[in-house]
Amino acid sequence: MVVGIDTELASLAIDNDPVNQPDQPVFEVKEISGKGKGLIARCDILQGARILCEKPLLIAHPMPLFSLEQHLAARLKELSKESQRQFLTLHNNFPGKFPFSHTFKSNALPCGPGSSTGGVYPTICRINHSCIPNSHNNWDSKSGQETIYAIKPIKTGEEITIPYNNGGTREVRQASLKQSFDFDCGCPGCSRSPSAIRESDVRRKMIQKLDDAIGDPSRMQGRPADSLKDCQSLLEVLEEEFDGFAGVLVARLYYDAFQISIAHGDQARASAFARRSYESRVICEGEDSPETQRMKLLALKPATHSSAGAFSQKWKTAITMVPKDLGGAAFQEWLWQRVSQHSCTLSDTDEDSNSSDEEADY
Repeated sequence: MVVGIDTELASLAIDNDPVNQPDQPVFEVKEISGKGKGLIARCDILQGARILCEKPLLIAHPMPLFSLEQHLAARLKELSKESQRQFLTLHNNFPGKFPFSHTFKSNALPCGPGSSTGGVYPTICRINHSCIPNSHNNWDSKSGQETIYAIKPIKTGEEITIPYNNGGTREVRQASLKQSFDFDCGCPGCSRSPSAIRESDVRRKMIQKLDDAIGDPSRMQGRPADSLKDCQSLLEVLEEEFDGFAGVLVARLYYDAFQISIAHGDQARASAFARRSYESRVICEGEDSPETQRMKLLALKPATHSSAGAFSQKWKTAITMVPKDLGGAAFQEWLWQRVSQHSCTLSDTDEDSNSSDEEADY
């Protein structure tokens, strides 16, 4: 372990938890023109502040509408009158037959990335969508709660927003939101000038293209420097598209860079990338989030990851080789040095070669 790194990581935790400041409410539920109810900031909210956490009123797994209607009706009977009222006053995008099911589908958030289980919440489900959100919603599996954190500073009177979809060009986003939620998005990202929308669409296509390339395991194995270069390029595009506040997308990107580095034995850079992923997770999900804690552990002990050295030892370094005397641009240059310093293709002989020459570079 690098002496002092755990203390440094601990100091990064953001002590700005409005939930523990009951005398300073940070939002109010208000009617918003064209959107129904939404959450409005009652005071300035700092980046990384926890805005809200809630346990779900109801949870359900995928099932046919008729079965879901029966399931929800039974669960609703078990709730208090106040909880029943909270559910029944949520917006229903598709009124008519199966009212409970359509209310649930109109409001449910997945209980974790990629989870098929959904939950509805009395207040969090009032938060409206934006393609350029200022907050991040996350399921905390440890506490069984959905949390909302500010991923950028939010001004008094500003609406609190989260994303309802997975991105894409404006046309793709609009179609997805219309089909799933029956509304036309008028967020800042969709209300840009025609020329700005075209530029945004180019960036969105590039984000998807780079993400697909980074996720290619054969490319990560045989051309890791290209994969790492794509991570650097994706970071730049994300920062531009989301005005410097790409939130959890940046955390995921740094984790990808971590995996590329550790799979080829580079513990030094893997540790630095995990630390940056941890820093981003603290902002988006808080210090206690299981994923935040996992990134913290990997920053301290990158070699514990299951893919450590799985592809080669071509880039072998020790965690103690993270430079301590570099800051700002100099550290950034060191961090991405693999992009320009190493061959993009690893041969079989490279994988078995001695790494002393590479280590001497540092």
